Parts: sequence; structure tokens; C-alpha cells
Amino acid sequence: MAPGDDDSITLILGFPKKMSQCMRLVASAYLKDSSVKPQYLTIIYHLGTNDGISQKELNEVVPFDKSYISIMVHDMIDIGLIYNDGEGKQHSLHLTDRGRDVYVMSRMMFDLLDRNLFDVLTDEEKESLRGIMGKLDSRLDKLMADFSQEGE
Repeated sequence: MAPGDDDSITLILGFPKKMSQCMRLVASAYLKDSSVKPQYLTIIYHLGTNDGISQKELNEVVPFDKSYISIMVHDMIDIGLIYNDGEGKQHSLHLTDRGRDVYVMSRMMFDLLDRNLFDVLTDEEKESLRGIMGKLDSRLDKLMADFSQEGE
């Protein structure tokens, strides 16, 4: 192993959990006087930016397993944040008026988190990070495709 490899591995393994914990803490503070659960915000965000998305499509972009997403979708329908105008197993999920209010609030929270997290970086570093993250995202897609084909 090259010098620094352990640092990269530690960062790759630890960063997602730490980021998730930070987002939960920020969301909990933002939502303290609300019946909205912090974990709903990820789905609310995706519905706010992809009106009519199916539950299957949510499974592809939300970092939860599909049974947990199903439970959260049903909970959010029950409390009036979203509705489904699809038929049968076809889902077409939309935000209600209340859900759109939560979406606007969540965008403000995500913007605040973005500013507070990335304020330690220069504009040049932010641009470099976006480029690096884009490359890593593409590489992950390729690795997942390669390994899923090997498993068939």
C-alpha cells in the first residue's frame, strides 16, 4: 500500500456516517417544532425536484433500502406530506401543499448546511471537489455495473 492509502480508506468509510449524523442533527434542530421526521427530508427533496417520481426511482437515488422507503412513503402519505396518483403498483408521487412548504424549508436547511460545511473551502477548491466527486460518482457507476454483471 502506498503512503496515505489508510487515510483514504478511513475517510471513505467514515465520511458518509459522519455526514449523515451531521445532517440528522441539523435537520432535528430545524424540525424541532414539527411533526416531520428528519429522515423524510431526503424523500421530500427528491419529490420537490422530481415531481411524479415513482417509488422505484426513489429507490435508485435515496440512500435507504426499499422496504424503509416504502414505510416512509406510506407514513408521509398518512400525515399529508405527499400523495400518490398512480394506480396499482405504479407510483407517481407528488408533494401536497404542506409537503411543498416542507420542501422549501428543507431547501433552506440544505443551503445552510452547504454554506456551513463548504465555507472552509475556496471557490477553486469547491470547483475541484465537484469535479472529483463527479469522477468518483461515474467510477462508482462503472464498478457497480461491472460487479453486478460478475454476480449474474
